[in-house]
Formats: sequence, C-alpha cells, structure tokens
Amino acid sequence: LPAALLLRAAAAAAPGRPCGPAVLSRDTVLGRPGANVTLTCRDEGPVNVTVSWQVEERGAAAVGGRNRRLAEGNTLLLRRLRYEDSGRYSCYVGGRPLRSLRLLVEEPPETPRVSCYRRSHDKDVLCEWPLQAKPSPGTRAMLWV
Repeated sequence: LPAALLLRAAAAAAPGRPCGPAVLSRDTVLGRPGANVTLTCRDEGPVNVTVSWQVEERGAAAVGGRNRRLAEGNTLLLRRLRYEDSGRYSCYVGGRPLRSLRLLVEEPPETPRVSCYRRSHDKDVLCEWPLQAKPSPGTRAMLWV
C-alpha cells in the first residue's frame, strides 16, 4: 500500500512529465548492438547520380568538422552495430548535402519493476529497481517523488 501511494504521489507531483518511451525525430535511426541497419539517402530520384556517404567523427564539431568518407550508393549498410557507430551520417550528390541521419545505437530500455518497502513505521521508504541487463551507456533513470 505505501508503494502504491508513493507512485501515485510521484505521478501527481510531476504533471507534464510523461513516462514511457521517448519520441525520436524523423532523422533519427535506432539500432541495437550487433544488428545490421540500412540508411537510405533518397526514396526516389534519378538513378544515374553518384551518392556518397560520410560520418562525422566524434568531437568533430568542436575540432573543425572532420568527416570520414564511407561509401557510395543510395543506401549504406552498417553491419554488426556497436555503440561507437552512433553518430551523424550524411549523404551527398556532387558535393551537396542531401540528407543527414542520426544513428543511435543502444539497447531498448527494460520496463522497470520497482518495489518499495518500509522496514518499520519510523524508517524511510526504500525503493529498488533491479536490472536484468546492463543498460546502454547513455541510459538515465530518475525516480520522481
């Protein structure tokens, strides 16, 4: 019963703070570690143009914008994703940027199983959230009370 009251109080205390999966922008592609992902530059258009792909190197925005050229073609296949593959991938035709996609490589968050209890009536309430698997490096968790 105290846990239910705490969770209700937390929900009431944080109006406007939605719980649940975050909404990704249209230019963000989500991939799981170890999976393959295909990035597409153009949905349609002339097939006789050369499309090239580049990825922004980590920290490049602060160091002067170094980009690493990857491949040519309307699609870019990335195999066996790793966390380090996360970044901004851009496609170009004739040196002009056509599209820029943000690849985010991470495990989907697990549904929390929060349990709260109090050892006695004069002790603080303790809440625990045991993890089934190690979370992705960028994962954050908050308990609003």
